[in-house]
Amino acid sequence: MEQARMKLMIPGPVEVDPSVLAALSEPVEPHYGDAWVKKYARVIDILKQVFNVAGKDYDVYLMVGSGTCAIDASMSSSLMAGEKIIIGNNGFFGDRLVEVAQNAGLKVVEVKGEWGKLLDPQAIKEVLDANPDAKAVAVVHGETSTTVLNPVKEIGAVVAPSDAIFLVDAVSSFGGMPFDLEDWQVDICASATQKCLGALPGLAPIAVSTKAWKTIDRSFDKGHSWYTNLQNWRKYGTEWADWHPSPVTMPTNNVNALLVALEQLMDEGIENRMQRYRSLALRLRKGLREAGMEPFTPDDILNPVLTAAHAPVGHKSSEITQYLLNEHHIQIGGGLGHLKDVVFRIGHMSPVVTDADIDRVVTALKAF
Repeated sequence: MEQARMKLMIPGPVEVDPSVLAALSEPVEPHYGDAWVKKYARVIDILKQVFNVAGKDYDVYLMVGSGTCAIDASMSSSLMAGEKIIIGNNGFFGDRLVEVAQNAGLKVVEVKGEWGKLLDPQAIKEVLDANPDAKAVAVVHGETSTTVLNPVKEIGAVVAPSDAIFLVDAVSSFGGMPFDLEDWQVDICASATQKCLGALPGLAPIAVSTKAWKTIDRSFDKGHSWYTNLQNWRKYGTEWADWHPSPVTMPTNNVNALLVALEQLMDEGIENRMQRYRSLALRLRKGLREAGMEPFTPDDILNPVLTAAHAPVGHKSSEITQYLLNEHHIQIGGGLGHLKDVVFRIGHMSPVVTDADIDRVVTALKAF
C-alpha cells in the first residue's frame, strides 16, 4: 500500500509549488555572464519590491546560506569587536541574536521581554538613552518561538534619532506581511527564502540602508568574516555587476527556483498574497477555538503566517504533534525553550497552503 503523503505545516521550511521544484532539475548554468546577470537582476528587483524599497536608498543582496548567515552579516559587517549592541529579546530567536553578537565579540546589552508579549519600544529607548555609545539595536520581527510580531515600526522610531543603526531579523516574516523598511526606519533587514516566499532553503536576502553603510564603511577590516562582509557583496554587486554580481559561486538552480516562486508572487500580487495569508490565520484561529485549543497570542496581534496554540489541559504539546504526524500525516512544530511542552506551532506560510489544508488540520484536532 502506498504511504500517505506527509503534509508539511511546520514553521519552515515549507512545501513549495511543483514548478519551483522543477527548476532544480534544469541543467546547471554558470553564475556569471549576460544571461545570468539578467536573471539575477530580476530576482533582486522583485526582492526590492517585497522589502518595499524599490527606488529608495537601500541595496539588496542575495547571500548564500541560511537566514542566520544574513543576520551574522548584519552584525559582523557593521560593528567591531568590543563595540556595544542593544538587543531586544523576547524569545528563542532573540536568544539567537545574543549568541551571534557575542560570537562576533560584541558587548551585548539586553532588553528582556516576556515570551509571548511584545517588546516595549519605550524600554528600548530608555536603554538606548543610557547607552549613547551603542552602535546598533537589533530585534527579531517575527519571533518564531512564540509567533509574536514585534513592533518594528515603533522601535525604529526610537532608534532613528540616535547614531545607532537598527538591525531586524525578518527570517520568518518577510514575504508574509506588508513591509516598509523606510517607514519603519530599519537599516539592515535579514531574511531567508524557505519560509513565506515559498522557495527552498539556502538563500538569504538582505537589505541595507544608506545610514547602515555609513556605519559599515568606517572600516573594511573589522576582524570578522570575509564571506559575510557586506562590503564585498556591494563591491561585486557594483564593480562586477555586468558579468559576476556576487562574490561567491551562487547555487544557480536554487536561485532559478526562487525566481519561479517570486514570479508567482508577482502574478498573484503582493497585497493579495498578504491578505490570503491573513485569511488563513483567521480561519485556523477560529478552528482552534472550536477544537478547545486557544491560540497563544490574541487576535489583535496575530501572526498571519504562523500560529501557536495551547495544548489541552492535561496534555503536552508533543502529544498533539505526534498525533497529527502518526494519525493524520500532518507535521507541525512543537514549542521551543520553556514552552516546549506548552504550545504547538502550525505554519501556514507556504504559498501552496489552502483553506482545505487549514480545514484538514482543524478536523484532525477536533478528533484528538
